[in-house]
Amino acid sequence: MDRFVTQENIKRYRKLASASTDAVERSRIMALLAEEETKLKLGPSYCGDSAEKRSPGGATIENRGVPDGEERPSGS
Repeated sequence: MDRFVTQENIKRYRKLASASTDAVERSRIMALLAEEETKLKLGPSYCGDSAEKRSPGGATIENRGVPDGEERPSGS
């Protein structure tokens, strides 16, 4: 089901991006499109059962607020 929704979102965002004349709106749509395409490439491990542990940017609850490439020190 998640895969179907992701594929439909991609179709919709592509259509919206091609019809949009506002650069700011198109930029937002393209960001959403990129996120959906990433979901499709990564498969169920990205958007399946673990979705409740992810923030909109893909950070997990455990590493939220920690710069990319770094891990939260143990015990925090």
